[in-house]
Amino acid sequence: MKRRLNILCLLVFITVSIGFLPFLYAVGIGFQTGVEGNHNQSVELDQYVEAASVNLMPARFVGLSHGTIINKVTGESVDIWPERIAVNMPVSYPQWFVVVNDVSRYLVYALLIAIVVLFLKLIVRVNRGLVFEWRNVRLLRWLGGIELTGSIVTTVIQIYGASIVSSQFGVGGFLPDYFSYVSVMELTVGLVALIVAEIFAVGLKMKEEQDLTV
Repeated sequence: MKRRLNILCLLVFITVSIGFLPFLYAVGIGFQTGVEGNHNQSVELDQYVEAASVNLMPARFVGLSHGTIINKVTGESVDIWPERIAVNMPVSYPQWFVVVNDVSRYLVYALLIAIVVLFLKLIVRVNRGLVFEWRNVRLLRWLGGIELTGSIVTTVIQIYGASIVSSQFGVGGFLPDYFSYVSVMELTVGLVALIVAEIFAVGLKMKEEQDLTV
């Protein structure tokens, strides 16, 4: 049982680590560009990183405006309908939003570290045979609460930022897809952790009541 639990926990950490690969790849490209000393590439990389982006969905499929790209495999020109677009243009963000966005980014990093620490504490306790205890309930509640908090903060910031971009840039035939910014998976994980915590709490209360009646 414990071995299976540890394997599943290892898979969780591997999955989370995979999520950081795109960020590490971008950092690697930036480092390589700096080492090579190609200033033109450095400018292009800065423009790419700082470019405004927004998720899109079709306003209607009849007469939908689209662009074309070249298929690298066949060399043919094919139509594209963008779901997400990054544009190299200045966007006027309110100063308070810039500050809040930067703070929220570091807050999310701090919450992620807290989740990892709490998760490790929970696994260590379970491996020691300390399973049905109130401390584990509190750990699960903190895990679920932190996950929900991080997800809600990220979603609100992204939706508001996308609304600012959309007010200054638009694509013919497309509308901003605000629903795509909702982190359904993260919200689900947070709620599941809270549900498991309450299941543990109910079980512990029943056990305590049973011990009192004996």
